[in-house]
This record gives sequence, structure tokens and C-alpha cells, in this order.
Amino acid sequence: MPSSSESRYIRLEGESLRTTFVPSCRIPAGIYVSINVDSRRRWKSPISVLSSDKSVVWGNTVTLSSHSSPALSVEIRASFELGRMLGGGEVIGELQMSWDELLDHGDEPFDISFPPVFGVHPSLKLKAAIVHACDDQDDALIDSLVDCEIARDTDAGHAQFAAYATSKTVSHLNDAVEHFQLVLDQCPVGHPDHATALTNLAWACLQGYIRNDLEDIDVTTSLFRDALALRPQHHPDHPLSLYHLTQALTRRHNKKRTAADIREAAQLYHELLPLCAEGTYLHIIAAGKNGVDYVIGGCSNLPIDASDEGIHLRQVVLELCPLGHQLRLTALDRLAQAVEARFHQHGSIDDLDTSIQLGREAVSLCPEGQADRGIYLNNLAERCACALLGIQSRDFSLDNLGDVLVKRFNKRGDIDDITRAISLRREALTLRQPGHPRRDTTLSNLALALHTRYGKSHVREDLNEVIDLYRESLRLKRLDHPERHKTLRNLSSVLCSRFTQTSEE
Repeated sequence: MPSSSESRYIRLEGESLRTTFVPSCRIPAGIYVSINVDSRRRWKSPISVLSSDKSVVWGNTVTLSSHSSPALSVEIRASFELGRMLGGGEVIGELQMSWDELLDHGDEPFDISFPPVFGVHPSLKLKAAIVHACDDQDDALIDSLVDCEIARDTDAGHAQFAAYATSKTVSHLNDAVEHFQLVLDQCPVGHPDHATALTNLAWACLQGYIRNDLEDIDVTTSLFRDALALRPQHHPDHPLSLYHLTQALTRRHNKKRTAADIREAAQLYHELLPLCAEGTYLHIIAAGKNGVDYVIGGCSNLPIDASDEGIHLRQVVLELCPLGHQLRLTALDRLAQAVEARFHQHGSIDDLDTSIQLGREAVSLCPEGQADRGIYLNNLAERCACALLGIQSRDFSLDNLGDVLVKRFNKRGDIDDITRAISLRREALTLRQPGHPRRDTTLSNLALALHTRYGKSHVREDLNEVIDLYRESLRLKRLDHPERHKTLRNLSSVLCSRFTQTSEE
């Protein structure tokens, strides 16, 4: 082997790269390796998309001269752009190693371990060998170490932001924002790096907002929107720009509970997830609990909306919950409720059929013994009753279902049954407006359900409402009505109950 003082050509063959979290915790577009060729030039590997286990296949080869560079100087870097890159990205790990130490491993692949990031060591697996002459290599992978001003300011911004992420010192955040703002000022509309400058500034501001160090989330969201508009479909950075905007919207929703934000975020995730290849790091994050699962949960808490827009949103949310997804049951139920509500508004039998189909799938996903199974069964039974009796007889089906639930409550004592029965009979009463020939019956039935709940919970308001309902029912019954005596007896009973309660107080 030549002595260390002689000039040698050393060929490095990369095999794989394993990294850890980026120090700033920002999701990278990809990872690349940077090696100094000499004092003025560096070799950069192509940017590789990070897999879910934070590794990439590094299959590149580079030949270096020991005369031009006295030791191997290598960095692992995160790039936040897959397309045109501004600056060098963020340093994940860097080290120097002598050529002799590198060549001691012979022809076998070996790992180079970098200083730890959050307790985990990034590493490169490669082979090193002496060759007789410098191989032809792609000059496109070699660039100058002397960068332009906007690249230097961008790199300085990344460094300050990484310092803020690890130290939580607000002055580092302010410095990062200042650097990124300088870059944006030098990259106006029409500049090829305008979208990147917008994104870097917006991301720093968003993290400051999350940590309550900055307040203006609306401007931050607008910056992300502008960047996305410059990265349309088929742009290599379109998926990541979609993700950035979802993060701004969900963070604003988390603090302000703005329904429009969570609705828009659902639409964006519906576009984003098919663009994220399975097994990539972006897919794992976007499909996780702080990504689409948060949005699904937020949409599930929205009021039922029977409009076409409301139902479309529920359909989008269901598509975000494929078979096996833990939130699919809830998404099915919410969509079924929305479609059923539209059926009651417009009377389309197709909507009723769809709600029944969705309800059946919901029941199939809710096994015996699960606490909410009874609710899904009741909802399905009500829809099936509507299909059998028709929309004009919905008041009868509601009353009948209420009767079934009251009887089941009397057997099992489940308070959810009697509460549901009351809700059904209230709805039946709204369908039997003053002048309806059976309004008096529904008044009595609702009173009976409330009186039954009063026997369990002893809530004074229930008893007062029972008395009012029986009085109205009695007023509607003629003197010769065959059920009038029952209503009189029931009213007398509850009046006695209230008198007794008042006396005891």
C-alpha cells in the first residue's frame, strides 16, 4: 500500500444511509451526502426520499484524490426540496476521517458512524478501495463551495432554526425568521426560488406559533398557500407543499376551532395521501395521529350537515378511512346520519337506501359486546322502518321505536335507551304539529318516556315537562275520548309526585 504521503485515488462505493430525526424536526424532502473534493469543490449525491425507517439506498460512486483532500470530509444533509434546491439544506451529521483509517477495512462494506442526533447515531455504509486513476464521474454532481448570498442566508436560517428547535431559545427563532425574510426579499414573485423562500419562512413562523412564541398564524397560512400555488400537480415538491398547508390549518384549528380549517384540511389530505408512496417517511407522518387522524376526528365532531357540500365532506372523510382503519366506524356513522338527514329534507329513496347500506356496514364493524353497538343497531332499525313505512309514516315508526326502547330500558336499565326513546318521540312530535289527529297520543308517549327517566334520575325538570305534556294531551282529548281517563290518571299521579317532592324539600 502506498504511504500516506503519496497521492492516491480512492473510490468510495455507497451502499446505504441510515439517519435519525433532522435536528430541527422538520420533515425533509430527501437526504443526500456531501463530500469535499478539494478546498473549493464538493461532490453531492442525488437527493433520495427518506423511507419510513429513516433510511435510504445510497448507490453512488465517487473517486477522490488524497492529494486534493488530505482526509475524507463528509456530511449527511437534509434537503427540503426535491426540485430546484436553495442552499445546502440542514446538516444532520458531519465528520472527518483519515484515508488510512478508511482503507483499513479492505474490500468489505463498513459503517461510518456520525455524532448522535437526539441520542441516535446517523451512519453511512460504504466500501473504499484504491484505484489507479480517477474514474470518469458525473460533473453535474460536483459544485462549488462558494455559494451565492441567498444560499448563504438560507443555510444560516436553517442553522438558526435547528438551534431554536433544540434549545427553545426565542432569539434563535428570531434570527432564523430574519434570515428567511432576507432571502424572500431577494426572491420576489417570478424568481425561481420564490416558493422555497416562502416555505422556509412560513415553516419557521409556524413552529413559533405552535410554541406560542409567534402569533400571526393567518399570514403564515397565506405564505404556505402562495407556495402551493407555485407548486401545482406533478411538481416534485407538490406533496410536501400540501402537507405544509395542512399543518398550518390543523394547528390553527387546534387553537381556534375554526370549522372551515378542518374541512379544508380533509380535502387536502384526500389529495395528499395518494401522492405519498407507501413506505416513505412522509406517508407515515401524514397518515399518523397528528396528521390525517386528527383531521378525521375533527370532522367527526362537526354538526351533521345535510347539504351536498356537507355530505361530500363526509364522503371524503370516509375515503380517508380505508378498511381496517380505526376511525372508519365513526366515519360511516356520520355519513349515514348526513344522508339520512337529507332524505328527511327531500324524500329521496336513494338517500334512504344509501343510509341503510352505510348503517349495515357500521353494525358489521361493531362486534357483540361493544358499548355503542346498540346505538348503531337502533339507527339502522329506524332507517329500515322508514323504508318499510314510507316517509309519510315516519312519525309512526319513531313512536314505535321509542316504545321498543322504553320497554328495553324497563328490562335492562340502560339510561342510553330511555334517552334515545325521548329523542325519537320528540322528533315524532315535531312531525305531528298542532292539528294532527294523533298529536295527543305522541304528547302522552313523550310524557311517559320522560316520567320513566325521572324514576331513574329524579331530575325535577323532567317531572315538570311531564306535567305540561299531559296537560296539553288532556286539552286535545274530547270528553268522550276512550283514552281520556288514562291521561287524567297519569296527570294526577305526576302531580302527586311533584307535591310529595316539594313537601320533602
